[in-house]
Amino acid sequence: MLSEIEEVERFLEQATYPGVKTNLQQYLKKIRLSESLSSGTAVDTAVPATAGTPATVEEAIHSKVVPNTITSNPTKFINHAGTYIPVENFSWDQGSHNAPIVTVYVDIPNVGSVKDNVQVVFGKSAFDLKVHGCDGKNYRLLKDNLDKDIIPEQSKFIVKKDKVVIKLQKVKGEYSYDSWTSLTAKKPRDPTKEAEKKKDPMGGIMDMMKDMYEDGDENMKKIIGEAMLKSKSGEKPEPPSYDKDF
Repeated sequence: MLSEIEEVERFLEQATYPGVKTNLQQYLKKIRLSESLSSGTAVDTAVPATAGTPATVEEAIHSKVVPNTITSNPTKFINHAGTYIPVENFSWDQGSHNAPIVTVYVDIPNVGSVKDNVQVVFGKSAFDLKVHGCDGKNYRLLKDNLDKDIIPEQSKFIVKKDKVVIKLQKVKGEYSYDSWTSLTAKKPRDPTKEAEKKKDPMGGIMDMMKDMYEDGDENMKKIIGEAMLKSKSGEKPEPPSYDKDF
């Protein structure tokens, strides 16, 4: 079995991105120095000029070494050590019908002052925002169960004075871009079930109605419940009538 140092060195030999090289070089130097201090012997902390990445972005998001695949300025990125403050203040918008982009607005005061230390890693169903050294603090917003898949290489972000704007590129379906019901799925996504829904559109609609039923108030549950019963019995559902105060 490879040691931690050997495994990082193997990644270094396969590097292509400058930001990846910088991160792994710093990490390798850190673990070599740690071993040197614990053993009381001198260890050469110099690292090769190449680096590699974990197999997938999703693996990288949860690994110790997170590749700096997409940043505002990879050559100047500084990897600060320390803990992260989870970002709670953010909002999202998927625009009008058939819009190709989901936009996430992340409010972080004074983030524009550390533009070069803002990092976003995009995955097929995830994104990981990290901000280092903003007024002496590190921030992170990780969403790893997005409501729908995105195209990582076409997604991007913009750093403004007091916020980071993340643009998630939707995957276009057979006829249009999917509509997102929320930024992240309420339950872990199952690729097999999603494939079945594409083959059976009505099955996907029924699942959506079930979710609306679970989250709705009494009037909503009554309307959806009646519609589902009629659908199962083969009856044509009547247009819903809403109470005035609904």
